[in-house]
Amino acid sequence: MQSIDDLAREITALPPSEQEVLLDKVAQLNFQKGLTDLSEKYRERLAREGRLNDGSEQLWTELHRTREEIAERDYPN
Repeated sequence: MQSIDDLAREITALPPSEQEVLLDKVAQLNFQKGLTDLSEKYRERLAREGRLNDGSEQLWTELHRTREEIAERDYPN
């Protein structure tokens, strides 16, 4: 694997348009990884609570209720 310094040199040698495409791709991959990590944590929590096999409608209803509670508490107006 290349060192960070080597990668940085390669990136700065790219034309600006390719640097932009690369940065967009990195941002997209980071976002996808974050969603995957969040999904896994939520799945683990549901498994710990014995709710992994609950229906998706029930889970969405609970998430919506939680969101409303947070919004009401943090943004009362």
